Amino acid sequence: MDLTPGKINIYNIECSPSYLINNLSISKENLYFIHNSQSFPRILVINKKLLKEKDNSKSVSVLNSSEKNEMLFVKSITIKDIEYIAVGLYNGFKLWNKEGNRLLFQISNPGTNKNKIYAFTCCSEFSINPENLNTNQKSPDSILSADNYGQLFLIYGSKSNWKSSKLYTTSNAESIISIGSSIEINIFGITLDNGDVIILKSDKGNCNIEKRIEGDKNQNISINSIIFSKKDKSEFFLACGFINGEIKIFSLKDYSIKFSINSHLRSVGPMVVKDSCEIISGSDDGQIVVWKYDEEKDAIILNSNYLIEDKMIMGLCYDKDENNLYVSCYDFPEITCISDI
Repeated sequence: MDLTPGKINIYNIECSPSYLINNLSISKENLYFIHNSQSFPRILVINKKLLKEKDNSKSVSVLNSSEKNEMLFVKSITIKDIEYIAVGLYNGFKLWNKEGNRLLFQISNPGTNKNKIYAFTCCSEFSINPENLNTNQKSPDSILSADNYGQLFLIYGSKSNWKSSKLYTTSNAESIISIGSSIEINIFGITLDNGDVIILKSDKGNCNIEKRIEGDKNQNISINSIIFSKKDKSEFFLACGFINGEIKIFSLKDYSIKFSINSHLRSVGPMVVKDSCEIISGSDDGQIVVWKYDEEKDAIILNSNYLIEDKMIMGLCYDKDENNLYVSCYDFPEITCISDI
Protein backbone atom coordinates (compact mmCIF):
# COMPACT_ATOMS: atom_id res chain seq x y z
CA MET A 1 0.00 0.00 0.00
CA ASP A 2 1.23 3.48 -0.86
CA LEU A 3 2.18 5.29 2.35
CA THR A 4 4.16 8.19 0.89
CA PRO A 5 4.36 11.37 3.02
CA GLY A 6 1.07 13.22 3.11
CA LYS A 7 -0.67 10.41 1.22
CA ILE A 8 -4.39 10.13 1.95
CA ASN A 9 -5.57 6.53 2.24
CA ILE A 10 -9.24 5.55 2.54
CA TYR A 11 -10.27 2.42 4.45
CA ASN A 12 -13.83 1.14 4.23
CA ILE A 13 -15.03 -0.04 7.62
CA GLU A 14 -17.97 -2.14 6.45
CA CYS A 15 -20.82 -0.42 8.21
CA SER A 16 -23.86 1.46 7.01
CA PRO A 17 -23.55 5.26 6.82
CA SER A 18 -24.49 6.95 10.06
CA TYR A 19 -23.53 9.86 12.24
CA LEU A 20 -19.94 9.36 13.37
CA ILE A 21 -19.65 11.20 16.67
CA ASN A 22 -17.09 13.96 17.06
CA ASN A 23 -14.77 11.60 18.83
CA LEU A 24 -12.35 9.14 17.28
CA SER A 25 -10.02 7.55 19.80
CA ILE A 26 -6.79 5.61 19.52
CA SER A 27 -4.83 3.15 21.62
CA LYS A 28 -1.60 1.32 20.90
CA GLU A 29 -3.31 -1.31 18.77
CA ASN A 30 -6.82 -0.10 17.98
CA LEU A 31 -9.05 2.73 16.83
CA TYR A 32 -12.45 3.34 18.45
CA PHE A 33 -15.42 5.27 17.13
CA ILE A 34 -19.18 5.40 17.53
CA HIS A 35 -21.60 4.06 14.95
CA ASN A 36 -24.86 5.71 15.99
CA SER A 37 -27.39 3.81 13.95
CA GLN A 38 -31.05 4.58 14.62
CA SER A 39 -31.80 1.17 16.04
CA PHE A 40 -28.62 0.17 17.86
CA PRO A 41 -25.69 2.49 18.68
CA ARG A 42 -22.40 0.62 18.78
CA ILE A 43 -18.76 1.23 19.53
CA LEU A 44 -16.65 -0.16 16.70
CA VAL A 45 -13.10 -1.31 17.42
CA ILE A 46 -10.68 -1.31 14.50
CA ASN A 47 -7.30 -3.04 14.61
CA LYS A 48 -4.77 -0.65 13.02
CA LYS A 49 -2.59 -3.39 11.53
CA LEU A 50 -5.48 -5.30 9.98
CA LEU A 51 -6.94 -2.05 8.69
CA LYS A 52 -3.99 -1.65 6.32
CA GLU A 53 -4.32 -5.10 4.81
CA LYS A 54 -6.07 -5.57 1.51
CA ASP A 55 -8.93 -7.51 3.07
CA ASN A 56 -9.72 -5.21 5.98
CA SER A 57 -13.28 -6.38 6.58
CA LYS A 58 -11.96 -8.56 9.42
CA SER A 59 -10.46 -5.56 11.17
CA VAL A 60 -13.75 -4.35 12.68
CA SER A 61 -15.28 -5.72 15.86
CA VAL A 62 -18.07 -4.46 18.11
CA LEU A 63 -17.36 -3.53 21.71
CA ASN A 64 -19.98 -5.00 24.02
CA SER A 65 -22.09 -1.94 24.80
CA SER A 66 -25.83 -2.42 24.27
CA GLU A 67 -26.96 1.05 25.27
CA LYS A 68 -30.23 2.27 23.77
CA ASN A 69 -29.40 5.92 24.40
CA GLU A 70 -27.39 7.88 21.87
CA MET A 71 -23.66 7.91 22.59
CA LEU A 72 -21.74 11.16 22.81
CA PHE A 73 -18.10 10.12 22.93
CA VAL A 74 -15.72 7.21 23.30
CA LYS A 75 -12.16 7.52 24.53
CA SER A 76 -9.40 5.01 25.07
CA ILE A 77 -7.39 5.85 28.18
CA THR A 78 -4.34 4.20 29.72
CA ILE A 79 -3.91 4.40 33.46
CA LYS A 80 -0.86 2.76 35.03
CA ASP A 81 -0.31 0.72 31.84
CA ILE A 82 -3.87 -0.63 31.87
CA GLU A 83 -6.20 0.31 29.03
CA TYR A 84 -9.82 1.32 29.64
CA ILE A 85 -12.68 2.54 27.44
CA ALA A 86 -14.68 5.58 28.56
CA VAL A 87 -18.14 6.05 27.04
CA GLY A 88 -20.31 9.13 27.37
CA LEU A 89 -24.08 8.86 26.97
CA TYR A 90 -26.96 11.30 27.12
CA ASN A 91 -27.95 9.78 30.44
CA GLY A 92 -24.54 9.29 32.01
CA PHE A 93 -20.94 8.15 31.84
CA LYS A 94 -19.57 4.61 31.86
CA LEU A 95 -16.10 3.14 32.13
CA TRP A 96 -15.39 -0.33 30.71
CA ASN A 97 -12.40 -2.62 30.56
CA LYS A 98 -10.75 -2.59 27.14
CA GLU A 99 -12.63 -5.71 26.00
CA GLY A 100 -15.94 -3.99 26.74
CA ASN A 101 -17.37 -6.94 28.66
CA ARG A 102 -17.01 -5.58 32.18
CA LEU A 103 -18.54 -2.35 33.48
CA LEU A 104 -16.15 -0.80 36.03
CA PHE A 105 -17.81 2.50 36.90
CA GLN A 106 -20.83 4.60 35.99
CA ILE A 107 -22.53 7.90 36.75
CA SER A 108 -26.14 7.90 35.61
CA ASN A 109 -29.34 9.83 36.07
CA PRO A 110 -31.61 7.87 38.42
CA GLY A 111 -34.75 9.83 37.54
CA THR A 112 -36.77 10.57 34.44
CA ASN A 113 -36.57 14.37 34.41
CA LYS A 114 -34.75 15.23 31.20
CA ASN A 115 -33.49 18.50 32.65
CA LYS A 116 -31.27 16.48 34.99
CA ILE A 117 -29.86 14.06 32.44
CA TYR A 118 -26.08 14.11 32.33
CA ALA A 119 -24.64 15.09 28.96
CA PHE A 120 -20.95 14.37 29.18
CA THR A 121 -19.19 16.15 26.40
CA CYS A 122 -15.51 15.57 27.12
CA CYS A 123 -13.18 13.07 28.66
CA SER A 124 -9.57 13.85 29.34
CA GLU A 125 -6.62 12.95 31.55
CA PHE A 126 -5.80 15.22 34.46
CA SER A 127 -2.49 15.74 36.22
CA ILE A 128 -3.23 15.35 39.91
CA ASN A 129 -2.71 12.51 42.30
CA PRO A 130 -6.03 10.68 42.78
CA GLU A 131 -5.06 9.56 46.28
CA ASN A 132 -4.86 12.95 47.99
CA LEU A 133 -5.77 15.36 45.16
CA ASN A 134 -2.82 17.67 45.77
CA THR A 135 0.25 16.35 43.96
CA ASN A 136 1.04 16.87 40.29
CA GLN A 137 2.03 13.79 38.33
CA LYS A 138 3.58 13.20 34.91
CA SER A 139 1.24 10.40 33.88
CA PRO A 140 -2.52 10.34 33.27
CA ASP A 141 -4.14 8.91 36.37
CA SER A 142 -7.64 10.32 36.19
CA ILE A 143 -10.43 11.53 33.94
CA LEU A 144 -12.15 14.89 33.66
CA SER A 145 -15.75 14.95 32.49
CA ALA A 146 -18.43 17.61 32.37
CA ASP A 147 -22.20 17.68 32.00
CA ASN A 148 -25.00 19.90 30.72
CA TYR A 149 -25.67 21.25 34.21
CA GLY A 150 -22.34 23.03 34.54
CA GLN A 151 -20.69 20.40 36.72
CA LEU A 152 -17.09 19.26 36.32
CA PHE A 153 -16.14 15.84 37.69
CA LEU A 154 -12.87 14.10 38.43
CA ILE A 155 -13.11 10.33 37.98
CA TYR A 156 -10.15 8.44 39.39
CA GLY A 157 -9.04 5.01 40.51
CA SER A 158 -7.65 1.80 39.06
CA LYS A 159 -8.82 -1.69 38.16
CA SER A 160 -12.24 -2.07 39.80
CA ASN A 161 -11.87 0.67 42.42
CA TRP A 162 -13.23 3.90 40.91
CA LYS A 163 -14.58 7.07 42.49
CA SER A 164 -15.88 10.45 41.39
CA SER A 165 -15.44 13.87 42.90
CA LYS A 166 -17.13 17.12 41.88
CA LEU A 167 -14.41 19.68 41.20
CA TYR A 168 -16.36 22.69 40.04
CA THR A 169 -19.83 24.00 39.16
CA THR A 170 -20.38 27.01 36.90
CA SER A 171 -22.10 29.97 38.56
CA ASN A 172 -25.20 29.91 36.36
CA ALA A 173 -25.25 26.19 35.57
CA GLU A 174 -24.18 26.76 31.97
CA SER A 175 -23.52 23.62 29.95
CA ILE A 176 -19.83 22.78 29.64
CA ILE A 177 -19.05 22.15 25.98
CA SER A 178 -15.36 21.23 26.01
CA ILE A 179 -12.31 20.76 28.21
CA GLY A 180 -8.70 21.50 27.33
CA SER A 181 -6.17 19.82 29.61
CA SER A 182 -2.59 18.58 29.77
CA ILE A 183 -0.96 16.00 32.01
CA GLU A 184 2.03 18.33 32.43
CA ILE A 185 0.36 21.32 34.08
CA ASN A 186 -2.41 21.85 36.62
CA ILE A 187 -4.12 24.59 34.59
CA PHE A 188 -6.94 23.73 32.23
CA GLY A 189 -9.71 25.43 30.32
CA ILE A 190 -13.42 24.81 29.87
CA THR A 191 -15.78 26.40 27.35
CA LEU A 192 -19.46 27.08 27.97
CA ASP A 193 -22.54 27.09 25.78
CA ASN A 194 -22.85 30.87 26.18
CA GLY A 195 -19.49 31.42 24.46
CA ASP A 196 -17.40 32.07 27.58
CA VAL A 197 -14.01 30.49 28.26
CA ILE A 198 -13.01 29.76 31.86
CA ILE A 199 -9.41 29.00 32.85
CA LEU A 200 -9.14 26.99 36.06
CA LYS A 201 -6.21 25.98 38.23
CA SER A 202 -6.02 22.97 40.51
CA ASP A 203 -4.48 23.64 43.92
CA LYS A 204 -4.56 21.00 46.66
CA GLY A 205 -7.76 19.45 45.42
CA ASN A 206 -9.59 22.72 44.78
CA CYS A 207 -10.39 24.32 41.43
CA ASN A 208 -9.95 28.08 41.39
CA ILE A 209 -10.92 30.41 38.56
CA GLU A 210 -7.87 32.16 37.12
CA LYS A 211 -9.70 33.96 34.33
CA ARG A 212 -13.18 34.12 32.80
CA ILE A 213 -13.17 35.44 29.23
CA GLU A 214 -16.53 36.47 27.84
CA GLY A 215 -17.29 35.36 24.31
CA ASP A 216 -19.58 36.55 21.56
CA LYS A 217 -22.95 35.24 22.67
CA ASN A 218 -24.36 35.30 19.13
CA GLN A 219 -21.63 33.89 16.90
CA ASN A 220 -18.49 32.90 18.80
CA ILE A 221 -19.44 29.63 20.51
CA SER A 222 -16.51 27.31 21.17
CA ILE A 223 -16.72 23.72 19.98
CA ASN A 224 -13.46 22.12 21.09
CA SER A 225 -10.43 23.01 23.20
CA ILE A 226 -6.91 21.64 23.61
CA ILE A 227 -3.69 22.62 25.38
CA PHE A 228 -0.31 22.66 23.63
CA SER A 229 3.07 24.21 24.40
CA LYS A 230 6.32 25.63 23.16
CA LYS A 231 8.93 23.03 22.27
CA ASP A 232 10.85 23.67 25.49
CA LYS A 233 7.63 23.67 27.61
CA SER A 234 8.38 27.20 28.83
CA GLU A 235 4.88 28.37 27.92
CA PHE A 236 1.57 26.58 27.42
CA PHE A 237 -1.41 27.67 25.34
CA LEU A 238 -5.14 26.94 25.35
CA ALA A 239 -6.56 26.71 21.82
CA CYS A 240 -10.33 27.01 21.34
CA GLY A 241 -12.08 26.39 18.03
CA PHE A 242 -15.30 28.30 17.30
CA ILE A 243 -18.36 27.86 15.12
CA ASN A 244 -17.38 30.80 12.89
CA GLY A 245 -14.17 29.01 11.82
CA GLU A 246 -11.88 30.96 14.13
CA ILE A 247 -9.28 29.48 16.49
CA LYS A 248 -8.40 31.64 19.49
CA ILE A 249 -5.22 30.83 21.38
CA PHE A 250 -4.78 31.98 24.99
CA SER A 251 -1.46 32.20 26.81
CA LEU A 252 -1.58 30.33 30.10
CA LYS A 253 1.04 32.71 31.53
CA ASP A 254 -1.12 35.83 31.63
CA TYR A 255 -4.43 34.39 30.27
CA SER A 256 -4.51 36.86 27.38
CA ILE A 257 -5.58 36.14 23.81
CA LYS A 258 -2.18 35.71 22.15
CA PHE A 259 -3.14 34.56 18.64
CA SER A 260 -6.25 34.44 16.50
CA ILE A 261 -6.41 32.22 13.41
CA ASN A 262 -9.05 32.71 10.74
CA SER A 263 -8.62 29.92 8.23
CA HIS A 264 -11.57 27.56 8.29
CA LEU A 265 -14.62 28.56 6.28
CA ARG A 266 -17.06 26.77 8.58
CA SER A 267 -17.19 25.57 12.19
CA VAL A 268 -13.97 24.26 13.72
CA GLY A 269 -14.47 20.64 14.74
CA PRO A 270 -11.99 18.31 16.44
CA MET A 271 -8.46 19.40 17.36
CA VAL A 272 -5.49 17.30 18.47
CA VAL A 273 -1.92 18.01 19.61
CA LYS A 274 1.06 16.87 17.52
CA ASP A 275 4.63 17.03 18.89
CA SER A 276 3.83 19.45 21.72
CA CYS A 277 4.07 22.67 19.69
CA GLU A 278 1.83 21.67 16.77
CA ILE A 279 -1.95 21.43 16.63
CA ILE A 280 -4.16 19.81 14.02
CA SER A 281 -7.65 21.18 13.41
CA GLY A 282 -10.53 19.77 11.39
CA SER A 283 -13.61 21.58 10.19
CA ASP A 284 -17.06 21.25 8.68
CA ASP A 285 -15.52 22.65 5.49
CA GLY A 286 -13.56 19.40 4.96
CA GLN A 287 -10.19 20.97 5.71
CA ILE A 288 -7.56 19.48 8.01
CA VAL A 289 -4.85 22.00 8.91
CA VAL A 290 -1.58 21.52 10.79
CA TRP A 291 -0.49 24.64 12.71
CA LYS A 292 2.93 25.14 14.31
CA TYR A 293 4.24 27.59 16.87
CA ASP A 294 7.25 29.43 15.42
CA GLU A 295 9.49 30.67 18.25
CA GLU A 296 11.55 33.03 16.08
CA LYS A 297 8.47 34.81 14.77
CA ASP A 298 6.46 34.27 17.97
CA ALA A 299 3.56 33.31 15.74
CA ILE A 300 1.34 30.42 14.75
CA ILE A 301 2.18 29.44 11.17
CA LEU A 302 0.54 27.12 8.65
CA ASN A 303 2.58 23.93 8.41
CA SER A 304 0.42 21.89 6.01
CA ASN A 305 -3.19 21.38 5.05
CA TYR A 306 -5.38 18.73 3.46
CA LEU A 307 -8.85 18.71 1.96
CA ILE A 308 -11.36 15.87 2.09
CA GLU A 309 -13.89 17.22 -0.36
CA ASP A 310 -17.60 17.32 0.44
CA LYS A 311 -17.05 15.92 3.93
CA MET A 312 -17.51 17.27 7.45
CA ILE A 313 -14.57 16.34 9.70
CA MET A 314 -15.99 14.80 12.87
CA GLY A 315 -13.10 12.93 14.50
CA LEU A 316 -9.29 13.16 14.55
CA CYS A 317 -6.69 11.10 16.35
CA TYR A 318 -2.93 11.25 15.91
CA ASP A 319 -0.74 8.16 16.09
CA LYS A 320 2.65 9.49 17.18
CA ASP A 321 4.35 6.09 16.82
CA GLU A 322 3.57 5.90 13.10
CA ASN A 323 3.15 9.66 12.47
CA ASN A 324 -0.30 9.00 10.98
CA LEU A 325 -3.51 10.96 11.38
CA TYR A 326 -6.82 9.07 11.39
CA VAL A 327 -9.98 10.92 10.38
CA SER A 328 -13.71 10.15 10.58
CA CYS A 329 -16.35 12.18 8.75
CA TYR A 330 -20.06 12.80 9.10
CA ASP A 331 -22.29 10.16 7.47
CA PHE A 332 -19.29 8.45 5.89
CA PRO A 333 -18.57 4.77 6.66
CA GLU A 334 -14.84 4.96 6.08
CA ILE A 335 -11.71 5.90 7.98
CA THR A 336 -9.21 8.23 6.30
CA CYS A 337 -5.52 7.90 7.17
CA ILE A 338 -3.06 10.67 6.32
CA SER A 339 0.42 9.16 6.55
CA ASP A 340 3.55 11.01 7.68
CA ILE A 341 1.59 14.12 8.46
